[in-house]
Amino acid sequence: MTTANNANNNLSPWQPGQSGNPSGRPKGTRHLAGYVLETTDGGKELVDALVSIARGVMPNVAVQSDSRPRKDQQVRTADQLKAIEMLLDRGFGRSPQQLDVAHSVTDRPLAHLSDEILQLLVESGRQL
Repeated sequence: MTTANNANNNLSPWQPGQSGNPSGRPKGTRHLAGYVLETTDGGKELVDALVSIARGVMPNVAVQSDSRPRKDQQVRTADQLKAIEMLLDRGFGRSPQQLDVAHSVTDRPLAHLSDEILQLLVESGRQL
């Protein structure tokens, strides 16, 4: 068992009730999603760019004046596959992942769990 998960150790760098981020979110980031939607026609331009990359065509997107142009205007196969993955994940949701919990659950000691938690685990297992 790692020391970070050990209930007897208090490895948290903060005292109880103390914030780990006292300054809060940086200014300007709260409205980033709104800005992106406003400047990309509701996100349509971003989806169009991903579709272009997935098709192997370099998208025609506006770039900042100080950015470096790409030496090659070819779309790499890895970029095509990543664009396809992003479109599928966001358009249709990620595919369900199968987990092999037989080993990970049995290797952990369960003695510290309450009877209520153990009963919930048993009921959850029955529903699978």
